[in-house]
This record gives sequence, C-alpha cells and structure tokens, in this order.
Amino acid sequence: MEPNTPTKLVLRIVDMVSGNAPRERASELLDPAVTMHVDTSVYRGIENWHKWIHLIRNCGRVRELRMVPCVLAPDAQDPCTVHLVLRWTGIRKGDRVPRTTSDTYYLRFRVEGTRIVEIWSRKLNYVFIFGGWIRFAVVYRLVLGWAVLYFATLTPRGIDYRLDRAA
Repeated sequence: MEPNTPTKLVLRIVDMVSGNAPRERASELLDPAVTMHVDTSVYRGIENWHKWIHLIRNCGRVRELRMVPCVLAPDAQDPCTVHLVLRWTGIRKGDRVPRTTSDTYYLRFRVEGTRIVEIWSRKLNYVFIFGGWIRFAVVYRLVLGWAVLYFATLTPRGIDYRLDRAA
C-alpha cells in the first residue's frame, strides 16, 4: 500500500467534512493537538475539530454540505504544507434549492509525518454555510458562546457531536 502523501491526507479530511467518510476516524489523520487557525482565533485539539465540523454540517443553513476541491497542491517551498482551493455545495434549508458557491475559498494544511498538525482557514470561508454575518467579530463571538451552551446540551440528549444527525 502506498504511503499517505500530504495531499492524500487532505483529500481524506475533505471526504470526512463532506460526509463521505466516518468522522470519528479523524484521529487517524489529525494530530491529537491539531491547531486550527480561523483568522485571529486559534483552537487546539481534535475534539475542537470535531465540534467545528459538527457545527458546519448540522447547524448551518445548508443540508448535504460538500467541499468540492478545485485546486489541491503542495506548497512550492514546503512540500509538507498543502493549499486547498474549494467551492461549497449543498441545499439551502430555506428554499431547498441546490447551490454551489460562485466564490472559491482557501484553506492551508500542515502535515508532519502521517498526520495533519495545523489548519488555516478564515471566517469568510463559512459565509455560504452560516450567512454573511459570520464575518463580524462581535456576532462570531456570540455564536461561539451559543456553541458552548449547545455542546453542553448534547450529551444529556444522547447526541454524539462526532456523528452527523439523521436527516
């Protein structure tokens, strides 16, 4: 079996975010202390990654959310860094119309050995999922506060945030 290259690892993460692979197996691809940079915010740990993916897949305004890679390439100067240019697709919950973003969005991944150790993103990448308000720092912080309360209620309700809700 051919070893995982950095670009193949990133493609496997794209499959997990898109719902094409089980997310609970992300620990095989992500370092336990993976660092996620979203603009100036920094989150650490695979549990935070699971929570963020749960939010974008289950709490956004889009069903059947998929990441469609447009360009996936290693950095010219650092082959352990992979750049991903993507478009989001999905069905808006309000009008039930399939949509694809007209804009492209950029993510960057740092791979060490056989695991992803850092992910760089921007709030702008999630406008399609949550709406334009996500760009504003005050509202973004309010949503993060809501998310803390939301995740506190999942366990008593018997919901595992590492899995998608049944449709």
